Amino acid sequence: MAPPSRLPPVLGVEGDGAHSHAVVTEASGTLLGLGANDDASNWDDVGIAAAAAALRSCVREALDAAGLTADDVEASVFALAGVDFPVDEQRLAGIPEAMELRGRCRIENDAFGALRAGTDEPYGVVVIAGNGSVVAGRNPRGDVYRSLGLGMLYGDFGSETDVSQSAVTAVAEAFTGRGPSTVLTERLCALTGMASVVEFLDGTARERIDTAAFGPIVMGAAEEGDAVAGGLLRRAGAMLGGTTAHVIRTLGMEGVEFELVLARSMFDTTSPLLVDALEECVRPVAPGAHLKRLEAAPVVGSALLALELAGETPADAARATLAREVASALGLATR
Repeated sequence: MAPPSRLPPVLGVEGDGAHSHAVVTEASGTLLGLGANDDASNWDDVGIAAAAAALRSCVREALDAAGLTADDVEASVFALAGVDFPVDEQRLAGIPEAMELRGRCRIENDAFGALRAGTDEPYGVVVIAGNGSVVAGRNPRGDVYRSLGLGMLYGDFGSETDVSQSAVTAVAEAFTGRGPSTVLTERLCALTGMASVVEFLDGTARERIDTAAFGPIVMGAAEEGDAVAGGLLRRAGAMLGGTTAHVIRTLGMEGVEFELVLARSMFDTTSPLLVDALEECVRPVAPGAHLKRLEAAPVVGSALLALELAGETPADAARATLAREVASALGLATR
């Protein structure tokens, strides 16, 4: 008796400034093959050639693990950091072409992979706040919208970098007397090995000290009750919440029940201030939003998007199955 036929496999790829991941799966969510490396694939950071090399390596590894070739892949989705404008998709289109992926292919911003990795439905909203911040959403009709995700100059505020640099401002204001005293002064001086606040401010002003590295210090101080640090988290949450409310309104999701996925390092804090401030902005606009922390590796979302691009409906348990198997393969702790 012939074995039952398997639905055509798909390829999901996700990459940023710190890693590149690829997954081969099919509609059940079974992990057929995985490729991973710590090479950056954000072309804006490392250039197209280096990004292509990182992606090619992890895709080849995933296909080899699955015992497949590029010709076997029904559809592929590349969710990548640095895909910010339509021209970026055009710039990167040659990467999957060079891999000889013949099936349907889509290149998009990595926020949409993270969104799908955290949602049981193919729609929802994601708030990403790590080194940078972005809010992205997809409504039940399939329309998508996101903030630019390009930093404070472009209207995005709430990342760990933003909070870190705001902490330098708070230390400066405490020193000049314009703002209240804060434990951040002592802790940032200690972290950077500066003997005094004057040395610290001199080092940051002359760019000898990296001002983007203080997020964990701010979160720790807020968790211990420092009012200034807590205020920085509240401000970040309010700014992220305002952007989230705008994305929800733009997509017409005010009356929709959906999952609001929270991703990356800013949401690792045990202080409720950040999320509470975000939720205060979102709840009046979208009472049906259900906040949840992203638990799955974002590449899981890329794979689910590839299934949908292939015209397949993932099985009910596909996301959970794939998330569990990918976490095990990558050696990630599950929540």
